[in-house]
Order: sequence, then C-alpha cells, then structure tokens
Amino acid sequence: MAEANKFVLWTWDDMYEYSRVLAGKIRADKFKPDAIVAIARGGYVPARNLCDQLGVTDLLSIKVDHWGITATRDQQGARLRYPFTANLAGKNVLLVDDIADTGESFKTALPVLQALEPAALKTASLFLLETSTYEPDYFASKREWAWMIFPWNFTEDMAFLATKIFEADPAPKTLNQIAAALLERNNLHVPKNKLADALNELTARGDLKETVTQANEHAWLKEEKKIGDSKTSAGSTAKMRGPRNRGKPR
Repeated sequence: MAEANKFVLWTWDDMYEYSRVLAGKIRADKFKPDAIVAIARGGYVPARNLCDQLGVTDLLSIKVDHWGITATRDQQGARLRYPFTANLAGKNVLLVDDIADTGESFKTALPVLQALEPAALKTASLFLLETSTYEPDYFASKREWAWMIFPWNFTEDMAFLATKIFEADPAPKTLNQIAAALLERNNLHVPKNKLADALNELTARGDLKETVTQANEHAWLKEEKKIGDSKTSAGSTAKMRGPRNRGKPR
C-alpha cells in the first residue's frame, strides 16, 4: 500500500504546462487526432487543453466509473457508466485521462472505442504512475505513487481530508488550525481561501457547522448526525471516490 501521507497539490498553471508537454510529445510523433475522447471525470480538462494545443475541435467524453467521491473505491471495478456510440469510424482518435495509476480506466474504455473502428486509436495522460499496469502511448511525466490533488478536484479532496481531521479530533477548529493540521498530517501547504471554500461546502452538506471559539474566532465543528438523517457524510459514504490519481489507483 502506498504511503498514506504522500500528497502533491497541483495548480492550474502546473496542469497547463503538463498539457503543453503532452501536446508536444503527440505533435513530435506526428499523430494528428481527428477527435479527442476524455475519460470522465478526470480527463475533461486535459482533453480540452489538448484540443486547444493540437487544433482539434471534435471533443467527446466517455464515463468510466472506478472511484466515487474521494477515498472509496467502487467494489464492482472499472466499468462503463453510459453507452458510448459516437461515430469514430475512419478517424484518428486520442483517448485522454489525467492520470494512469492502475490503468483500469484506460483498459475499460479502449475496447469500447476500438469497436467503433477508428483508423487509429492512441492514449494519453498527464501522469503515468509506477503502479499502473497500463502505459499510455503518450504521457507528460512518469512518477512514483502519490495522492495527486488536481485543481479540478481540490474541493472534493480537501473536504475529505478535513473530515479526517475532525474524526481524529472533534474539537472546534479555526481556519488557521485546520490549515496547520493539513500541514502536519499531510505535508500540504493549502491556500486558506480555497480551504475555506471546502469547509463551506462541508457546512452546506451538513457535515460541519459554523461556531466560534472562546476567543471569539470563527471556527467549524463536526456536525453530529442524527439517526435516520438522510444527509451523507463526506467521510462515511460508500460512494466516495478514492484518490484515483492519488491514493486510489485507477
């Protein structure tokens, strides 16, 4: 099992640069996609970047379920969520995801696209982790395992990690205290304005509630669930997605 505390927090600028590197490798190989298919959800942003960088206007997506919300793996394994019936016959197609960490999402989507008889079918991801059993045709960087926190799932992952902090210590905590706990527990320097967004989302879900400390500082407190409460806790739901690119091999 990979280290539970090995995290990498990425910015939007980081991800654009890796997309640029990835586009350069595809261009250097002289592969010219007619259509790009993003593996939802993680492949959406990288695929759109590649459309821009490679001059592709035909962008589609295929939904492969392997993880739900952060930290819970789908027990049925990777599978196609919806039918995919786009006309890819005779086209050069590029299948894109943000990361290959187990390779299962690629291995699930590939036969579906191959059955549609494209002229050529290539795969690409921003990152290839050493844990993956599938290697995409193109990747911007190969890395050892880490829980990757991408900007497009920042709130989702921060909500999960913040919930774990309150599970370990249910006392009310200020924004500064939660940020300090993330640094101590996960070695993460998290922008406080973005962290506040995640805490506000947990409050909106009913998982946290706002309070004040004895020093009259704004703080958050774990909301105690009542028996029969229909609201789902970010730390307990059985449909939560594991750090797919992160601690959740995909």
